Amino acid sequence: MDFEKELETEIALLREIATFDVLDAEALRILAISAEEKTLAAQDVLFRAGETADCGYILASGRLALVDPQRPEGQQVVQEVHAVALVGETALIAAGPRPATAVAMEPSVVLRLSRAAFLKVLEANPASAAKLRRAFAKRLERMMKALDSVRVELEAPRPAPRRR
Repeated sequence: MDFEKELETEIALLREIATFDVLDAEALRILAISAEEKTLAAQDVLFRAGETADCGYILASGRLALVDPQRPEGQQVVQEVHAVALVGETALIAAGPRPATAVAMEPSVVLRLSRAAFLKVLEANPASAAKLRRAFAKRLERMMKALDSVRVELEAPRPAPRRR
């Protein structure tokens, strides 16, 4: 596959991710150019819990398991991720430890997007950065509402158990 065709394929992949959907064509092109493709075999570890996160990954094909090694055996898989998805979104904005280990469940292909490249794209495209900030704010607001409803449910008085 020639470079331009491969680049267009990667841009189309980025467009499938809500986080990148707000970026303009040039921003997507720059991100696609800076992306590094990595092929994983089944059971390959993409990253480990506790490692400092400096990038996000687009799962282009395959499946990943996000694993919490602190959980008891048999309960460690926190989430299965299917293509096409963004893994490690927060790492595109801020450094921090990875909360889980990502393991390929089958042969998979990911695109590595560095935080540095992502932030440069946002700095060069203030309109896109503003759209992304608004999209993040809406998602955060939805998450806070969901957490609040869980809090209300947890704080609700429970009926006392009946005695026999």
